[in-house]
Amino acid sequence: MIKISNGTKKGFKLKVPSTGHVRPKTGKTRKMIFDVLQSVDNYKILDLFAGCGSLGIEALSMGANFVTFIDSSPISIKYIKENLKKCTFEDSSDVQKKDFSVATRELMRKDVKFDLIFIDPPYLKNENNYESFRKYGKDVFSLKDLNKLAEMLRSLSGDCKILISNFDLENVKSLFPDWNKTSITQMSYISGTGKGRKPMQEVLIYN
Repeated sequence: MIKISNGTKKGFKLKVPSTGHVRPKTGKTRKMIFDVLQSVDNYKILDLFAGCGSLGIEALSMGANFVTFIDSSPISIKYIKENLKKCTFEDSSDVQKKDFSVATRELMRKDVKFDLIFIDPPYLKNENNYESFRKYGKDVFSLKDLNKLAEMLRSLSGDCKILISNFDLENVKSLFPDWNKTSITQMSYISGTGKGRKPMQEVLIYN
């Protein structure tokens, strides 16, 4: 489990799948993210690759008005719904089991507007091997997928704030040449456990 760090639900524990396919943010990383954003009061937010829902739920705890959670994993969807129910945020949220590209195209077609989009896709493994981070399974998310996502985001951005987190690789950062970037070292926290935790370099990319 991980704890909400800020807002009305501070200290609430969120359930995290034990299957190893979810990479929840540590409290330190979430603090850095919300320090960058400064405020999410009354925001309408999209949480892509939502995992256990920790970023979107923390935003609701800090005053966001509504969060749409998107994830393709049935397990993640189950845990997001359970965590929202525990925090009594069911009426302030929408949970959708969809692939990121399908969901993003639908939102663009419907001209849905957000104040903020969180994007935390599976890691790319390293500079020379573009398969997804091994804990998420082979060929789940590739550099080609990230390129596709980057193109979609350019058409979605406008006045919307977008914050992306991923492995700190030049191939990732080069897709967003004019965006702000902050490198951080975070301890691996697969499925919300501390077992075998190792430091790894992550980057926050935001417009």
